[in-house]
Amino acid sequence: MQSLADDEHALLVLGNGYSYKGSGYVRGGIFDRIQVLQDELAISFRDLDFVRVQDLYLPDAPHFSEMSLFIIHDHHGLDPGQPWQLELLVRRQLGAIDSVFTSFQADYQVLEAYLDRPLPALLDEPDDAELWVQIWTERKIEISILLVGLSLLLVILFLQDLLVRYPKFLQRVRIGYLVFTVLFIGWYTAGQISVVNVFTFLQALMKDFHWQIFLLDPIIFIMWVAVAVTGIMWGRAVFCGWLCPFGALQELINHLARLVKVPQLELPWPVHERLWAIKYLILMGLFGLSLQSLSLAEQYAEIEPFKTTFLLKFSREWGYVAWAGLILFSNLFSRKVFCRYLCPLGAALSVPTHVKLFDWLKRRKECGQPCRLCANECEIQAIDPDGKINQRECHYCLDCQMTYVDDTKCPPLIIKAKKARKQAIAAGLQIDIIDIGSAN
Repeated sequence: MQSLADDEHALLVLGNGYSYKGSGYVRGGIFDRIQVLQDELAISFRDLDFVRVQDLYLPDAPHFSEMSLFIIHDHHGLDPGQPWQLELLVRRQLGAIDSVFTSFQADYQVLEAYLDRPLPALLDEPDDAELWVQIWTERKIEISILLVGLSLLLVILFLQDLLVRYPKFLQRVRIGYLVFTVLFIGWYTAGQISVVNVFTFLQALMKDFHWQIFLLDPIIFIMWVAVAVTGIMWGRAVFCGWLCPFGALQELINHLARLVKVPQLELPWPVHERLWAIKYLILMGLFGLSLQSLSLAEQYAEIEPFKTTFLLKFSREWGYVAWAGLILFSNLFSRKVFCRYLCPLGAALSVPTHVKLFDWLKRRKECGQPCRLCANECEIQAIDPDGKINQRECHYCLDCQMTYVDDTKCPPLIIKAKKARKQAIAAGLQIDIIDIGSAN
């Protein structure tokens, strides 16, 4: 309580029976069954607002299966002196598939002894608009900025054949977009998706799927739509290379390290190739746990440092912070270490990679044999020794495509240009000989 700011408030919620935490809390740190209402204000809670209560140190205190302390921050604008309501969203199962949602509101008003003014009348009943509609309305500015950013990415991808001819410009665009991904998608909107989202979606499909649950966090929902659209068109590489905040943060750290000439470590290909398997083993282990308990899978999914980095902004126990810091530190010496070897989310998204509709990355018959330039330059080692781009490991940085069109760098193009010059010189000499012969 001593850590609360002057305009922050603490709300203790205790419960037995029907869980007020809801499935959204497991999915991505959202408590989708409760919210505080006051006039037109609707306050929802996330992980960073939540403190787990271990025990009630009161004599003869009753037992509660769930005990939580929620922090209402000053920016929400709650007036604790005015009446407010705690709303609980309840789902009732009507059969194997169908269910119905309803909500209950509990009125609350501060005891008159704690007020120095007359107590106003109780609030009118709130509108019957669905909870997710209210949330989308409240976050319309964030949603608009995110949609503009995603639209810009689509433009970049569709124009990639043109943009790769201007490598310096494209590199600046890419760095700028990675900064946007880290600062806005990651830290500002907490839009980092997790492998737990994958497990929750699969379980919803197998049990009772309801769009309303997934619509309760508009940023996460839009990000998943972006993953689906770009995955169908380009494969999962676009998300891992452009839209994953933690991946973007790793790449920016490595980019700065290279600028200041920090020595880089590149593992031998046989070792690197075998380390790929670790993330798939982690994925299978977490998936097995999710079949038994999604809450248990969420605990072990902390191998992803996403929650520590973006949702809680390193404000948690030292072990989690040390793990996230160690991963980020490793990127000073090698690019995107976690993404390449440990990320279960990247492993999960790579599984359906073969269903993408188009192959946008171009290769030549000389790629791999004899030319190995792109493979040697690929900073995440996603190009096989035979020159084929491994779509499961590619992060769509487009570096190989910039080399592909550069006739001063790509060996096949250089050889082709030399042959063309020789043919032009030979043709010019032949014309000169013909002219001399005609003159004689």
